Amino acid sequence: MRRALAINEASFGAEHPKVSIYLNSLAVLLQATNRLTEAEPLMRRAVEIFARFRETTGYDHPSYAVVLENLEATRASGRTWKPSCWRRLFFGGR
Repeated sequence: MRRALAINEASFGAEHPKVSIYLNSLAVLLQATNRLTEAEPLMRRAVEIFARFRETTGYDHPSYAVVLENLEATRASGRTWKPSCWRRLFFGGR
């Protein structure tokens, strides 16, 4: 997963939304293995990329809400994390 992230950063640039998606995927994997201190900075970076995308284009990226929810879930201690809750809310269960 880290190699895929490095390839995407080299191919698209460090600020491309595709890089943000890979950052989030790696962070979710780290979170699932209880490596929250490693996951949170990756999620913060993904959120920052999507925030700059919004500033530049005036639009939210479709994955922005999912990344925000994942970051909030990582920060919230003692709360059960459900990675698909925003996906269900925004995309009707897909």
